Amino acid sequence: MNLTATIVVKGDPALLRDYRRGVNERLEEEGAGAYRERHVDAQLEYEFRLKGGIPFPPFVESSRDFPDLSIEVDWSDTATGRSGRAIIQNGVLREQSAQVHAAGTTLQDVRAGADGRLQLAIVCAPWRDAWLGYAIAAGQHAFFRVSGSGESCELRASDGVEAEWAERWIADAGGTQYAELVPGEPIAADELRELDRLAKGFTGEWIWFDESPPEETAVERQRFQAYGYPVVAANLRSEKLRKVLEPAADGFAFETFDEASRWIPGLMRRVWLHEDA
Repeated sequence: MNLTATIVVKGDPALLRDYRRGVNERLEEEGAGAYRERHVDAQLEYEFRLKGGIPFPPFVESSRDFPDLSIEVDWSDTATGRSGRAIIQNGVLREQSAQVHAAGTTLQDVRAGADGRLQLAIVCAPWRDAWLGYAIAAGQHAFFRVSGSGESCELRASDGVEAEWAERWIADAGGTQYAELVPGEPIAADELRELDRLAKGFTGEWIWFDESPPEETAVERQRFQAYGYPVVAANLRSEKLRKVLEPAADGFAFETFDEASRWIPGLMRRVWLHEDA
């Protein structure tokens, strides 16, 4: 399932409750398949992992009954390197855009312990004069932005996948300076879309979560039990552990960073994960 899509519906909480009831009925009638719901008072969020197209019709049809609600769609296709965004309101597609990302520019570094436990996984890609990425460990995750070089750089990280930078490190030959950003600094909208694309594409391919519904993770749970791997909050998919990662000094590893960019995962391990240099 290489296509991921997140559909966010925003507006009055009372209208959202009625909208959710209608759109869920239409999704079931259309046979849209499995999806995840993550809702708060003023926002509905649906996450899909698909083989085919995005199930637009139930959301479009339901929006005709609730013209004051705004529906935002962000999608990415890891197989083609394409991603896009659409906004739906009152049954009309108000805005739509798509882009193709250059092949070979997304870099990954994934580390696991000898027991299969996720230590740190990173995905990032060049963005203008910096690198944008997503990092996840067993107990934390964040968007990040790195500018500079291995000799002198600035790293910014979010708290989870919030839409603002919460921490900053400046690292050079003289050491590392840390600052907590209070209040947080908003992440630019175009950067946030790219960060979200990277994170969703990577986790959809590599990660399964203990909090996910049992029916979605039954196979992974059975395999982890058979292999003797512990289940933690965030886990590497068993196929990746068994067939992609290779033995390393302290467990298993996979990386596509080259000599010129390998300092980035090293920086993340040292300052964000607080590992010894």
